[in-house]
Amino acid sequence: MEDKATGKNMKPLFKLERYFITRTSCTATPGYSKAQRQDGRVEVKANILNHQEDPSRWRIDLEIGLSEQMNKAFVPYDFSLHLVGFFLCPRTKELPEEEVKKIVPLIYVQGASLLYALATEYLRNITSAGPYGPYLLPSYTFVPSGLKAGRSNPKMFFVGKGPYGPGMVN
Repeated sequence: MEDKATGKNMKPLFKLERYFITRTSCTATPGYSKAQRQDGRVEVKANILNHQEDPSRWRIDLEIGLSEQMNKAFVPYDFSLHLVGFFLCPRTKELPEEEVKKIVPLIYVQGASLLYALATEYLRNITSAGPYGPYLLPSYTFVPSGLKAGRSNPKMFFVGKGPYGPGMVN
């Protein structure tokens, strides 16, 4: 890929190598009425891990579900999903640790956003066969915790060295 303005070769930051859904739960609410509908409060948790032996490999875990405090009688479906995505970011293998820390928020935001879009489509597919029709997740913005606090150089406490072994990464 080449940038037309500068003529430089533009390589993508990372690529999704593989993803899967490890847990799915989706139940239609008995007696649900569209007249009672309330927007369900969706809770999202994302975590990013770096491979212990290969710094160019990253794993993002994403959990999505309705809030436990939500009155489930007013939403068409009660659901929870857990997705795992494996990403390859060749640049992180060559860069010094300080430079990698600058790239990790981009991997986190873009990777988690990609998994969230996949989860939205997956949930739409399974609910479209349900009694209340397809359900779409609301839009969601992923921002690393350090950036939420207004730090220009966020602490990377959301990054960990994952215990997963090379066998789990293709």
